[in-house]
Amino acid sequence: MSEKVFDLLIINGKIVSPEGIRENYLAVKDGKIAEEGVNPEGLKATRVIDAKGKYILPGGIDDHVHFRDPGDDLTYKEDALTGSRAAAAGGITTIFDMPNVHPSCLNVKNFEFKKSIYEEKCLVNYGLYAFLVEDPELVEPLMDAGCAGFKWDMGTPDNVLPDHHRMPTNSEAAVAFQKIAARDYCITIHAEDMDLVKFYTAELQKSGRDPKDFLAHEEARPDVVELSAIARSLILSDLTGCRINITHLSSKKGLEMIVDAKRKGSKITCEVGPSWYTFSTDDYPKYGGAIRVVPAIHHPEDRDALWEGLVNGDVDMVGTDHAPHSLEEKFEKSWWDTLPGTIGVQTSLPLILDRANKGQISLERVVEVMSEKPAKVWGLYPRKGCLQVGSDADITIVDMDLEWTVTHAEMKSKTQYTPFDGFQLKGKPVMTIVMGQVAYENGEVVGKPGVGVMVNPKKEW
Repeated sequence: MSEKVFDLLIINGKIVSPEGIRENYLAVKDGKIAEEGVNPEGLKATRVIDAKGKYILPGGIDDHVHFRDPGDDLTYKEDALTGSRAAAAGGITTIFDMPNVHPSCLNVKNFEFKKSIYEEKCLVNYGLYAFLVEDPELVEPLMDAGCAGFKWDMGTPDNVLPDHHRMPTNSEAAVAFQKIAARDYCITIHAEDMDLVKFYTAELQKSGRDPKDFLAHEEARPDVVELSAIARSLILSDLTGCRINITHLSSKKGLEMIVDAKRKGSKITCEVGPSWYTFSTDDYPKYGGAIRVVPAIHHPEDRDALWEGLVNGDVDMVGTDHAPHSLEEKFEKSWWDTLPGTIGVQTSLPLILDRANKGQISLERVVEVMSEKPAKVWGLYPRKGCLQVGSDADITIVDMDLEWTVTHAEMKSKTQYTPFDGFQLKGKPVMTIVMGQVAYENGEVVGKPGVGVMVNPKKEW
């Protein structure tokens, strides 16, 4: 009988789960966690990783990125290769990419084209969203094709999409919601009422507001813009029983509305990004277009409520809205023309690890918001989001004692500018393992495309 040899054996580390921290070994074979135990003596592996003094986390899951691929007019900002390199460097083993690419991911033909690009270029696991559009008959074929979920972008200007498509009306959305609910898929929602945004923006422009006063960006998109859209989506969710997720939640009142809806039994979750729990209106004079994101970053009380919600469980998970743009697009335009978004997939986990070191959040909760809950919301658990025997071997090893400074130069994204440049942090991923293969190690991306798999609620990878 041949001797069992594991692919990887991780020893001497502290394994973190929402239930606690345990000092066990993990053995990996054929892309899966094959064994866990206390004493690894006598076990053999192709590679033994000594994680002494370090913590072993389930690989991070970022359910909100824009890697800009495909699109000849987009990939100068980012592509599936550079974006996934940044993810691996940040301890993120699974990403969910948004559908606003060229061609837009709104039918099976376009979905299959995008899938082929990710198969060729992506270093980590990937889920691909499809757009919710005016034709409800498109949703079932897209689920059959393997989409990870749907995006309803209420923030689309004039509701217009490429290829003569548009965002759905309430009645069209209700039909689509019913079809999506029947398969227990989820819709992620960019919650902004664009009619209100257009009104407030026009009023501020007519008043002669300085084009470089980025506080006006927040005034053009106050919290009522988000509240109106959340209310609309909640009505449709409650009507149909379809699960919805409010992406990049930005306001205290929005969180209060969601918490109240959860108490009443609504099928709603929410995600917050580091930009929204780190910055506030106090930071616009310093950062300007660098922190022009949508929905807008609001007031200190909003920032603090979002962070507190992340700690206490009212906020379900972290998603970055990693959305690169060129420096010209971020710094040479007015507050209304500056393109919204910033990079974030590489810094998301380190930022929250630093807060754990400061005693502001537990490591157990970090694992919940960075891994377990997104896996559950998007139908991947327990294949992903946890470190159990039989789970995929997506693993992030972090050094909680490592002190470092965020710099533009260290960013692996094609667009390297980060508003977190200069932040002094303690805690950093030092190894990222995707499907049992090392993708990032001690500052270097070593993974190759084709290791990660496409994920979706069907769990057929």
